[in-house]
Amino acid sequence: MSPLLVAVGLLVSAPPADGAAAQFEKLKTLEGNWKAGEKDATRYVSLRVISNATAVLEMVTAADRAKVLSASVYYLEGGKLVLAHYGASGAPKLEAKPGSKLEFEGKGGNVSAVTLTPKGDDKLVHETVSATGKSSLELTREYVDTLK
Repeated sequence: MSPLLVAVGLLVSAPPADGAAAQFEKLKTLEGNWKAGEKDATRYVSLRVISNATAVLEMVTAADRAKVLSASVYYLEGGKLVLAHYGASGAPKLEAKPGSKLEFEGKGGNVSAVTLTPKGDDKLVHETVSATGKSSLELTREYVDTLK
């Protein structure tokens, strides 16, 4: 059998991209440092692909970048994309809603929803719904690593 036929056969028989896996791949493209503007009391969000590309770590810091205000870990579990959010009031687990967007919902925790909406390569809207209300950060990518 010719190599071309083998290659075509592999392409045809390959399973379609899993929804959760595709969402996770999209999330990994957001890796980097992000800065919110002055109206958001200057927050910084760092997204890092970690653990042999099996998880994404998100850390939110204040203007001084010294104190971590919250952290979340995004990962695949049982065929679903989930996030565990670590903040001042516990660690709720949220699951991604099916589809191409990065929307997460959970029950029983202080944080009940998180949405990440990329706006091109340099902008990201990060929304969180918690017991205290909804917050939205409009973030701009930082290309120079300025973390201490």
